[in-house]
Amino acid sequence: MTETERQGEIAVFFTGGTIGMTPAEGMPGVAPGGNFHKLLNQLAPQRPGVTLRPVAWSDKPSPHMTPADMLALAREVEAALARPQTLGAVILHGTDVLVETAYLCDMVIDSDKPVILTGSMRYYSESGYDGIRNLINAVRACLLPLPPGTGACVLMTDRLFAARDAVKVNSLNVDAFESREGGIVGYVAGESVILADRALTHTPRRKLHPVDMGANVPLLTAYTGMDRSLVDHLLTLGIQGLVVEGFGAGNVPPAVVPALGVCLDQGIPVVLATRCIKGGVWPIYGYPGGGADLAGLGVILCGRLGGPKARLRLICALGTTRDPDHIRALFEDA
Repeated sequence: MTETERQGEIAVFFTGGTIGMTPAEGMPGVAPGGNFHKLLNQLAPQRPGVTLRPVAWSDKPSPHMTPADMLALAREVEAALARPQTLGAVILHGTDVLVETAYLCDMVIDSDKPVILTGSMRYYSESGYDGIRNLINAVRACLLPLPPGTGACVLMTDRLFAARDAVKVNSLNVDAFESREGGIVGYVAGESVILADRALTHTPRRKLHPVDMGANVPLLTAYTGMDRSLVDHLLTLGIQGLVVEGFGAGNVPPAVVPALGVCLDQGIPVVLATRCIKGGVWPIYGYPGGGADLAGLGVILCGRLGGPKARLRLICALGTTRDPDHIRALFEDA
């Protein structure tokens, strides 16, 4: 399935990132360069009946994005999609946390219209710049008849990924993104973006409606010999939730377990993820610190989300409810 012949406008949100950066005068490296409109001017005219509506939302590196920023952006995108003439939205974003913003959009934007996030691995004036091609293909992807339940997507290097599956796997290479295990939603062929067969199997998921994204939720990565001291320290800082990236299918050193129990006793939800890119978290091991042991204590297993997305989902859940059973249910629907 390729692009449809619908007519209307595509909202193009610019948040910043490498796609708009240039070498900074008198400074090492590259920095935001205010190149949004230059980017748009380099696009070929859209087909008859389709126009682009630029939204200069910000011009910041993606590491400067906060969960609150992501929620504010998602709400503005949702408002744009509510306009009858809007066919979809493209979000230009830095690649470092692109998949996190994409996943937040996936969780909260309640619309079947396409939301496509893209960026570039090379800066605006660099040889082999990939930003224009990614932008062109993201616009084309907005014209696809995406089935309900597809959710927000990431378009990078001629492939379209579901936001909940996308992961950045290379810090420098242009081909920097992969899908955890779900496969791709679509791919670029010539001048078209074509849907893959797996895109037809999505089940719509309920949307979250957080009041804010202000919950204090740290993300800890397990390491060999880890004791409880970091978790004990975090408890003194007033955390409202905790995500732990464990080993393998979701296992942690046994010395950490008592501190996780304190969190749970204090009503602080603990979510278990894995350091592994594929496979996810499963309650296989019943020894102290094993996934089954932790699940028995009340730790929430996050499936295949991965730590950063699990953290965003927990922040989003805490901005929606403080009921432990409700929070757990929101992860079962992840």
